[in-house]
Amino acid sequence: MKKFLFILSSLILLLNFAFGQDKAIYYEKLDSNMFRFYFDKNYYLADKSCEFKSIERVATLNPKTQKFDGAFKDFNNNGRLILEGSYINGSKEGIFKAYHPNGILKWEATFKNDIPMGDVIHRYPSDKVALKLLYTDSVILIQDFWLPDGTQKVKNGEGNYSFSIPFEGYNQYGFEYYLGKGKIKDGKQEGNWQILGHDKGGKQTLIALEKYQNGNLLVGNDYFLDNSYRHSKFGIIPYDVFARGELLTFKACNFDDFSNFNMFISKALTNSLIRINAENFTEDNFEYKIKLDKEGNPLKVDFIKMASFKNLNIILEQLISDISFYYPSLENGKPIEDILTVTGKMYKNSEGKIAVLPIIIHREKGQ
Repeated sequence: MKKFLFILSSLILLLNFAFGQDKAIYYEKLDSNMFRFYFDKNYYLADKSCEFKSIERVATLNPKTQKFDGAFKDFNNNGRLILEGSYINGSKEGIFKAYHPNGILKWEATFKNDIPMGDVIHRYPSDKVALKLLYTDSVILIQDFWLPDGTQKVKNGEGNYSFSIPFEGYNQYGFEYYLGKGKIKDGKQEGNWQILGHDKGGKQTLIALEKYQNGNLLVGNDYFLDNSYRHSKFGIIPYDVFARGELLTFKACNFDDFSNFNMFISKALTNSLIRINAENFTEDNFEYKIKLDKEGNPLKVDFIKMASFKNLNIILEQLISDISFYYPSLENGKPIEDILTVTGKMYKNSEGKIAVLPIIIHREKGQ
């Protein structure tokens, strides 16, 4: 999937470099090989005038290889520096520094051949140290951890840990972020861990229970996923999605794309369709209309185009009918009833399984 998106975005950027841009402006040339790129907060390329554009990168790009090469700086919409570092032929090399919106150093890391190595220190916006991590060739170790008030909870790789990680875009849980709580031994997760979800009001809900031995996940029980999903290990250290910008993958300027909602639906469909025998399958398309109420509840589904394979068609129709929520359409900032046209493309992935590309949602009235 990532490979496909990279090829697609690379093709579009190559055409733009050769023939100039049409409509959306994802970058602008400053001089020589220096460009200004426009990203959303998740480092997908965004149109310069898009309401979701929140990051501008000034960097040198080799138009032939489409790789960053040299020093770069990222700024937020207020013009504050939020990240700086250097690339050598597309590989992260040397010191990278990230900053909180208030200008305080967020983290600093030294990259060698695209991989962080050695000590990485994370700080709170107050400038107090939050985490000291050790990156090795094979594992990331939690060395020390402090609460915002300065209380140390993990020392020399031993202690109790709890850190909040934001969800990126739409998620099946409906939470803004999750908190992992458990024991650290020799810098790794050990024993029983809780994963707690937090909504906008700060309400805490148990998402999953996990059990670890020497940092390896032994058991994971997820209370919000059905059997069509596989439980995967939740990350417990802060992460930065800036590396996604290296792929130069763009998104359309709409909330369904920005929130990853269309990607969420495509993954949900893929998780079910990969079980189907795809021996004679190559690719296919589907399209349907759905009437939506103000709360985002689907009231009626009309299938316009379904799959060519009868058995696949039956399964796909049931899966789509089971989707119980879509983001409600907005008009002048208020939710409205609307009719959505949803199109998708299925293809055979590198493993010979049926997968679904990110769907496209068109809203008749709202946005």
